[in-house]
Amino acid sequence: MSKSTVQGIVLKTIRYSDNDIIIHLFTREFGRIAIMVRRSKKAGRSNYYQPLFQLSVVVNFNEKRTIHRASQVSFLTPYVSIPFAIKKNTVTQFLAEILGKVISEHEPDDELYDFVSGALLLFDRTDTNTHVFHLVFLTQLTRFLGFFPGSDNRQQGWFSPSEGTFVPQIMHDTIPQELSSEFENLLRTPVSKYTTIKVASNLHHQLLDYIVQLYQVQLNALNLKSYDILKQVFA
Repeated sequence: MSKSTVQGIVLKTIRYSDNDIIIHLFTREFGRIAIMVRRSKKAGRSNYYQPLFQLSVVVNFNEKRTIHRASQVSFLTPYVSIPFAIKKNTVTQFLAEILGKVISEHEPDDELYDFVSGALLLFDRTDTNTHVFHLVFLTQLTRFLGFFPGSDNRQQGWFSPSEGTFVPQIMHDTIPQELSSEFENLLRTPVSKYTTIKVASNLHHQLLDYIVQLYQVQLNALNLKSYDILKQVFA
């Protein structure tokens, strides 16, 4: 057993007992880990464990255990708008659910950690294009998950979520022609430039449906409880 200070992003929180909660963290140092923390009765202490909050945690790490005891928790970088803006907060809950399902490795991944951490900090400090951020984030996240739609076949014209690529003919799930240019923009736009992208409001939900469908197909029927809430908030 060794005591380590880790940087972590909250994926989900589970009440373990009256006195303890279990936090699933995506950490820079160890990848995904579960920590147990003592529930505090002090006002505001539970705010540490909101979805995708970024924390500094002192952990008694034991490779033989699946849950590690945390002795100290503090904010790594406090958010300034996500906790208080309904739309941003809903987006982070939605993305936390997806990340909680797709990040399963217990090995560190610095590039993925930096991508998620940096994107969230930018989102927190920017008030432009709130409704577009998660479209770009999820599209670019596929680069780290192994099913980013490559550019080799884009000239063929239609993207199929079930195939995970562009195909030469219309299929049962290909993206309609009126969405093609918007989807292309999502593929070309890094998260750092998400505020520059333009998506027509009447196409936003349709694009998100196809992106979620891509995740569901590639990750074996991903079930998302927060998806309907997100759509209602942005309706």
